[in-house]
Amino acid sequence: MKNTAQGKTHRVHPRQLWSAVRDDLSQRRQVRTQYRELQRELASFTTQASVDDLLGTIEGQRGAEVDMIRSILANNLTRQRTHQLAS
Repeated sequence: MKNTAQGKTHRVHPRQLWSAVRDDLSQRRQVRTQYRELQRELASFTTQASVDDLLGTIEGQRGAEVDMIRSILANNLTRQRTHQLAS
């Protein structure tokens, strides 16, 4: 396989490519595991008030984990509202 970054051509050894793919998959598994753990930890935050309280504590913070928290809390509220409409 050839890589033409910046006009240079060099061969990528299949073992290097395979190693990079394995590392990427491992990292993706770790992120999914972390997401599921956060989902379990945040499952009790289903009211607007509890979500607003938690969002207030992480206000101004940045990072992948904080983004995951915000996403999970939004999903919790959506699920709760959908459940209420269905009832």
